[in-house]
Amino acid sequence: MHKRVFSVVLAAVTLCSVAASYTSSGEIHAADSYDLDVSVNLDSYRKPISPYIYGVNSQFRTEEYLYDADAGSARQGGNRFSGYNWETNFSNAGRDYLHYSDQYLIDYNKDLLNIPGAPAIGFAEEAAEKNVPYKVTTIQMAGYVSADDDGAVTEDEIAPSARWKEVKAAKGSEFSTTPDKSDDYVYMDEYVNYLVQTLGDASTATGYQAYNLDNEPALWASTHARMHPSKVTCEEIISKSIEYSSAIKAVDPKAEIFGLALFGIGAYTTFSDAPDWAEHSEDYDWFISYYLDEMRKAEEEYGKRLIDVIDVHYYSEAKGQCRVTECTDHTHTDCIEARLQSPRTLYDGTYIEKSWIGDYQQKYLPILPTINKSIDTYYPGTKLAITEYNLGGGDHISGAVSHADLLGAFAENGVYCANMWSLSSDFFYQLSAIDLYTNYDGNGSAFGDTLIESETSDMVKATSYASINGSDASKVTMVLTNKSLTETQNASITLDSDADYTSAKVYGITGDSSEIQLLSTVDSIENNTFTIEVPALSVVQIEINADEYTIHGDVNTSGIVNDADLMQLNDYLLERPDSDISYSEADMVSDETIDSFDLCSLRKSIALWNTPVVEEELTAFWATKEGQWRIKNGLENKTITAVFTGEPENMLNIGYGYWDPVSINESTGAAGVWFHNDNTKLGKFTFDENGEVYITFTVPDNAESVEFMTYNYTTTDSSGTVIQLEKSGVGLKKVVVN
Repeated sequence: MHKRVFSVVLAAVTLCSVAASYTSSGEIHAADSYDLDVSVNLDSYRKPISPYIYGVNSQFRTEEYLYDADAGSARQGGNRFSGYNWETNFSNAGRDYLHYSDQYLIDYNKDLLNIPGAPAIGFAEEAAEKNVPYKVTTIQMAGYVSADDDGAVTEDEIAPSARWKEVKAAKGSEFSTTPDKSDDYVYMDEYVNYLVQTLGDASTATGYQAYNLDNEPALWASTHARMHPSKVTCEEIISKSIEYSSAIKAVDPKAEIFGLALFGIGAYTTFSDAPDWAEHSEDYDWFISYYLDEMRKAEEEYGKRLIDVIDVHYYSEAKGQCRVTECTDHTHTDCIEARLQSPRTLYDGTYIEKSWIGDYQQKYLPILPTINKSIDTYYPGTKLAITEYNLGGGDHISGAVSHADLLGAFAENGVYCANMWSLSSDFFYQLSAIDLYTNYDGNGSAFGDTLIESETSDMVKATSYASINGSDASKVTMVLTNKSLTETQNASITLDSDADYTSAKVYGITGDSSEIQLLSTVDSIENNTFTIEVPALSVVQIEINADEYTIHGDVNTSGIVNDADLMQLNDYLLERPDSDISYSEADMVSDETIDSFDLCSLRKSIALWNTPVVEEELTAFWATKEGQWRIKNGLENKTITAVFTGEPENMLNIGYGYWDPVSINESTGAAGVWFHNDNTKLGKFTFDENGEVYITFTVPDNAESVEFMTYNYTTTDSSGTVIQLEKSGVGLKKVVVN
């Protein structure tokens, strides 16, 4: 079993094998170390964190369905469930194993064969016993399910044939909890009714809260070629999503529907080159936007929302010596480095990973903000789930560090539900990363439910995510990574808060063990600033406590400061009945008087906490030659602001060039032209007193491979003579997209 070990480390030098030295102030610093500033701002934004992002997928063919982790959600799905027949418990392996139909899902216990829906019932019951609050199971939507357990399905037995039963969304007649196994059909609304009657509906602790509309449909033609040999069209997935969602919600209206379950970026963009995608590609930037817009139209037509959550899968394509999800040789440090940085593909616009995604799909990066932008544009209110994902390294500390970073990114980007899929039998480091958020001390202590602002001075080496519970800032929990393979991190942590923090505990996962350990304690914090040492290649959860704290603004003492408190305080000031308040919490300005000043202060605080932070959308760039930089592809028609650095009052003469793959080259007659002419010259600019130049321009249509080019860099001497300087004196600081 996966258990925690607690051992207090009294001296930082025992955390790693590097030598240590003392500074003149008496502080201990490891010789192989680096300094890091970490800031936490409790007066900035506050974002609710979904507890369902700390999720797992089901195991197969075992007496226990769930991984050994304190999970917030559990999903039962995968290729096996596309051909699953709930009436008989037969299923088909598809391409995973010879298109085999058998009793795989229940063959650990043959007594279950005659219990309809046995895997779904067992999964839900175990999840309920382990207090997992959110459960998802899969509805079959590909058109057919296994009719028998007679082994391999051959090419001449492709559906429709006697080897398959046809799936229908709605039965159209009375349901039965003892389904008719002799007919040729399997009904999904009858399946949902059976689960509701057996377990309870979505509102119960034992029932299912959500249903996946099958699994990775863009791959059916290859993964389930005997069941669905033709490629799925855009029209098919839309019509089936509407039909099956309607049937499910008619039986369990409180349940949420997860649509799509896209296997990866090839499905996000073109639905794996769906036969009819070309009909829609000119109107939408990628398939996800098209799907969202179609489901929005469906809500308008049917009068209710049919898809609650858009679901995607993500397995990192990042490469070191090999792909990070496939590398098992932990002497390949380039693979480890790639894995540690791989979460950034999902959230950091300045990062381009080494992979085919980094080479050819830059316009869709970073992935999570791009999906959220599609949601906001085409179907606001739709939630985002990632019901399968993995970055590799389940048996290595890099797996824990990258996974912890990814979970923080899920919180920061508003992901609703996420479920890790294991890639090997040993993935205890990844499970520990979940526990670091959900039960870091073994006694139920968890990362908070409200995200607050936190950042580090070097996001390549370290990332941080901080939280509180509700509006209670008396305890701050912070996950901090150290991605350096060799250096101890000297982290100086500063909290901007009206609370007075006095002590901290540091729990962590290191290369010594996948178990979470109590690494150190901080007994005295002064001025809300303290320093800890984080071992090389590790991740820690820091619990920071204040002795006394009043939740200013919690007028109704609910633990959360929101509009209800504002209304209660307003009613109190107007002397309305039943408007009792907590005086200490209502005294926002600390003058021992409750009046309109407190009301104004509370209104401002709530507005501040609820206002999304509008951050600059930074994009990636890299040097190609001295004084020349390429910026990320996929920025056509967008406004770019580039910030260059040089000596104050020196002059920069600069322009850009770009590759247009659409225009016809007059000399060759082929598509593809490199443009670099008078229209792409940006001009001459003088560096300001801070040594910076801001240049703004709009990227032309069809532009790819845009590159800035420094023509010259000059200064003027006292006699007025222009002097040519080396281009190495010019730098590109950042590129902002609007």
